[in-house]
Amino acid sequence: MKHVKILFTLCLMFIAFDSCQKDGITPAFDEVLLSQQETQAEETLNDLDILVDDAINLNFGFLKSGTIVNSFYLGDCPVVTVNKTDNPQVMTIDFGTSCTGRDGKKRSGKIVVTCTAFNTFPSVRDKSFENYFVDGKKIEGKITKTISKDQVNNIRTAVLTENVTITFPNGEGTAKRVANLTRQYQMNNLANKEDNQVVSWGSVEFTKVSGVKVSKAISDKTPLVFKASCHHIVSGIVSFSNSNDRKWSIDYGNGECDNKAVLTKGDITKEIKIP
Repeated sequence: MKHVKILFTLCLMFIAFDSCQKDGITPAFDEVLLSQQETQAEETLNDLDILVDDAINLNFGFLKSGTIVNSFYLGDCPVVTVNKTDNPQVMTIDFGTSCTGRDGKKRSGKIVVTCTAFNTFPSVRDKSFENYFVDGKKIEGKITKTISKDQVNNIRTAVLTENVTITFPNGEGTAKRVANLTRQYQMNNLANKEDNQVVSWGSVEFTKVSGVKVSKAISDKTPLVFKASCHHIVSGIVSFSNSNDRKWSIDYGNGECDNKAVLTKGDITKEIKIP
């Protein structure tokens, strides 16, 4: 009887492992979870850029009516302070212990932005964080970007480096993200901020605290497109790889505002959802 139980247990283990393999997943290396978490990180940092731009626009007169009522992201609870006489200039966005923005996201802590000059281009901006959380994710580290502006087409282009740590909620662990990217901030219709989008390409290294490390490459031919209206990446293709030569890709679709993407590994494809 004992031998039968052992054999039955081994069979169950084999079936579970075989099922994981068919889905393109192994117990030791989960492409789906890593892709979901890195996409969440990418979307969170795109959101962060648009939020900071919202605060800058309100405080440096880029809008016709620079009041918190006209903000797209901030809502009425963060306290924004700007020291325009310092060199570099410093802006602090303080969300206190809990602040829900107009985008529905809950934030706390502070974002600190320093800039050579917020209202001139080209300029260099640094972002850092003080106990900053957004929807349960803690963001730490530093982001530096050099920004130029195409006044005619309402496009700003930034060459940026990211060195941030993200702690995910619900026990999903911590990851370090090191990125070298080009981002275009396209304000297609100045009267409608929901029309804004961010287009990105470049390279990212995403390392879990467990030591699992993946690299992703985004071509300027198939860049990531993030829409402000739905806070999601809606198109673009990313190529992933790790040091053990595991490779897969994620296709974010054709522009529809949803949280779906398609993971491809070899001849296997699987639709995934971004939490």
